[in-house]
Amino acid sequence: LSIAFLYGSALLFAMHGATILAVSRYGGEREIEQMLDRGTALERAALFWRWTM
Repeated sequence: LSIAFLYGSALLFAMHGATILAVSRYGGEREIEQMLDRGTALERAALFWRWTM
């Protein structure tokens, strides 16, 4: 059971990294600076995850 949770957490981490790489052309690698700004790459990534879920 714990191996399944470990696999799931590794998969989520990889998906997060892939999302940041996908929005890197919009400045997605600067996540911390973009937390409160609107219209940034982080907001695009959040919209993608909201649509995915």
